[in-house]
Amino acid sequence: MNAQEIRIAASSLRLHLAMLKLFRYRVTSTAGVAEELRDRLAHREENFLTSVERLVFANPRSPYRALLEVAGYDWPMLRQLVLTRGLDAALDQLRVDSVYVRVGEFKGLEPAVRRGRTFRFQERDFANPHISGVLRAQSGGTRTRRTQSDISAEEFLEWVKFRLWLLEGYGLRERDVVIWANLPEGLRYLLQETSTGRRAICFTLLRPPGLGYVLLVLAARVLSGRPVPFLRSARAAQAVELARYISKTNTPRGTLVSTFDSSAVRLVIAAEEAGIDMGDVVFWIGGEPLTPLKHQQFARHGHRVVSMFAFSEFGVAAWSCPRGEEADDLHVLTDRVALRQYTRPVGQNGTTVSSYLFTSLLPYTRHVMINVESGDYGKLGKRRCGCFLDEAGFSLHMHTILSFEKLTAEGMTFIGPGLITLLEEDLPREFGGDSRHYQLVEGEDGRGLTRLFLLVSPQVGPVDEDALRERVLGAIADRHLLSRRGRTIGRIWRGADTIYLLRREPLATESGKVLHLHTARGALLADAAIPPDSQQQR
Repeated sequence: MNAQEIRIAASSLRLHLAMLKLFRYRVTSTAGVAEELRDRLAHREENFLTSVERLVFANPRSPYRALLEVAGYDWPMLRQLVLTRGLDAALDQLRVDSVYVRVGEFKGLEPAVRRGRTFRFQERDFANPHISGVLRAQSGGTRTRRTQSDISAEEFLEWVKFRLWLLEGYGLRERDVVIWANLPEGLRYLLQETSTGRRAICFTLLRPPGLGYVLLVLAARVLSGRPVPFLRSARAAQAVELARYISKTNTPRGTLVSTFDSSAVRLVIAAEEAGIDMGDVVFWIGGEPLTPLKHQQFARHGHRVVSMFAFSEFGVAAWSCPRGEEADDLHVLTDRVALRQYTRPVGQNGTTVSSYLFTSLLPYTRHVMINVESGDYGKLGKRRCGCFLDEAGFSLHMHTILSFEKLTAEGMTFIGPGLITLLEEDLPREFGGDSRHYQLVEGEDGRGLTRLFLLVSPQVGPVDEDALRERVLGAIADRHLLSRRGRTIGRIWRGADTIYLLRREPLATESGKVLHLHTARGALLADAAIPPDSQQQR
């Protein structure tokens, strides 16, 4: 074992030991949550300034110190701007003055050029220097470099109590929980449920949990005095077995299934095809956009759905509106995040989108954020709807959410730069045609399952479709610095039959532009014959 492997093993051991301590906590009351939310909403400016003073100006290594200095801001000037104009207007002015961070700059994939100065940041530069992590979250896939975010005990326990408050608001507190997720995220969700005393079990989407997880659960049982269940395995192809388990174990209280959007749809389809009645099931989902087609699939089978918007660098930023006007209508949690938008170009052909910009407000945030892109865009506006989140003061809604530089399926994400070269250069060289003839589209098949459609122009002529599909899957692992993570995503997407090849011309945006990476909300299937069971050759 080399020095780096020893450091990784030691870090993992420390995190697991810290995680065990959390099993001793019990959160059963939501008393004071609503009052705390209202207090934080009433003091957003003060909370932001406190965080910036402590996490930016008191930290010589903070990237924002450099950006603010180039823009001509010191602490008194920034404070005066916020107190005079309000937080949202101040953030808009900061963005105009070049205080913002694009997703590629945050990831260390591209330099940040501001007013003639060039900065090269790494994702660790944005980490909160004052938190001691007891859990670790990582971005859902291959962003060429994945982000690992330390989660403090304070954030975790605050989130458990807030989650319990959400469950009460959605009318779901008394339900047993089935978690269907990857590791270690699935274990973190299990820990959240165990902390509230709720019955929960976790099924992993990949290989069966190893000995380390078995020992961790055994230790958790001893420390907590509660029957923490062992983790079990249920791959995507075993969805029917999971549906059968839910059907057998469901109670009159109903079951809450926590999983990815596509995994939830896969479970519903498997149950229908096998003639299994799962009973009263509500899906608690995230990791992918909740599209109208997916929402219809759940509603058709009588299942409610609660969705969220989250990214590992920050955590959960929005929760679904019970009285939503769109399938993915979400309330932004403005007590902990400020959300703004700006028009930014995408690609080299003049296409623009209204990118979301996130700013963290609380001192125990995972990463310090001031006008940071998540790689997503969509609609944003205030609306009073009368639901419990609105009554708590969350009137800002986001919806119709799309990505401009990443593809997501089965809860796994690949950010685009590594695939652009594949589509523009490698595939034309190896299979024929030119850069105009290949496109990857994140869309849905006729049943609502998210797939990555590889569009190949008929002008290319005959191609070996199996070899072409395997070439794309191979690139996922080859173009990631951490090949193990890339191989994991490749296995999930191959096992879920995620990549589907279509012989047709690439899709254009509303402005007529063609992007190599494209997201379609059902439009692709309006004029493409997709067999309902997607029985393509593998």
